[in-house]
Amino acid sequence: MHRAEEFRLGALLRYGILDTPREADFDEVVNVASAVCNTPISVINLIDQGRQWFKAEVGLGVRETPLDSSICAHAILQPGLFVVPDTTLDRRFADNPLVTGDPHLRFYAGALLETPEGFPLGTVCVLDYKPRELDDTQKAFLRLMANQVMKQLELRRINAAEHVARVRAEEMVAEKETLMREGDHRLMNSLQLVQSILSLQSRGASSDETKAQLDMASNRVLAIATVHKQLHLTGSLEKIEIDTFLRRLCDNLKHTAPAQITAINVSAENAKLRSDVASGLGLLVAELATNSFKYAYSPGERGPVDVSFKTTANGWTLEVSDQGRGLPPGFDVDQSKGFGMQVVKAFVRRLNATMSVSSRPGRTAFEIFSTED
Repeated sequence: MHRAEEFRLGALLRYGILDTPREADFDEVVNVASAVCNTPISVINLIDQGRQWFKAEVGLGVRETPLDSSICAHAILQPGLFVVPDTTLDRRFADNPLVTGDPHLRFYAGALLETPEGFPLGTVCVLDYKPRELDDTQKAFLRLMANQVMKQLELRRINAAEHVARVRAEEMVAEKETLMREGDHRLMNSLQLVQSILSLQSRGASSDETKAQLDMASNRVLAIATVHKQLHLTGSLEKIEIDTFLRRLCDNLKHTAPAQITAINVSAENAKLRSDVASGLGLLVAELATNSFKYAYSPGERGPVDVSFKTTANGWTLEVSDQGRGLPPGFDVDQSKGFGMQVVKAFVRRLNATMSVSSRPGRTAFEIFSTED
């Protein structure tokens, strides 16, 4: 092992992040990155000795893979943002087993996770099964998320130093709290900035389809930002009051709704849920409500979107419905290939929930229910 690699691995170990459980803050990063970049896969990747390990992932379903098939192992050798529009055309990856075989990865973009000393640790990356490019907003967003992840890792390193140097406990606690408050504000401001950029682009969109896609991305970011804001307001790191959260989210969603949407009605029980569950519910509501904005009502018709949340004996039920024209004849949610419905099904799976759909003229309802709180 080269001495430079020894120093890099030593820097990675000092963060105390390897083989830790999933955490909502990091899961939110990959969820939003996947939504904003419109990719099925997003990962926070750390390059360890002989393996790449994922602190958070969406679309892969595993926590680590061998280093010899890693695209990120090449990415950490590049400064800033590393983009491979088509892996089959890049001699470094054309023979990679993840490209030639399952899952047939064709696109990669990764923003470097770099320590203040300049050691590359890994990437925040997005991947797709087809060749593509990112626009300037998506590239800037990936860099922003990499900066936010490094801030979180720096906080973790400070926590580890706290544990070792107990004689400085009070000073270190004060420093940690200051950094956490600053990190919270910066993350909220960053998410609000991204949403503002998407909203501005939507208003200037040259086509209805482009505007609809930008509005969907904006609403996905809004759902995550609302979760983070409520955690900050309540001072809780784990639990969210779901009724307050859904009402605040839907109030904000109404600003992106077309004029034919008369209201977004919320009926929610007063319950506290884990932040990762609330985040998933928020993204489901944003996705399904936006879908109703686009398709529920025929031109000239008006009506509401209704959101209902109830707790059960051992779980919960979420329903998003409208009073519009109904789904197209023959619509099969399991066979739908639309990106929005793929996002919905992905979050249903992530929540270990199931979904049923009922539709007729005058009422269409998506019901998601789980037996886990």
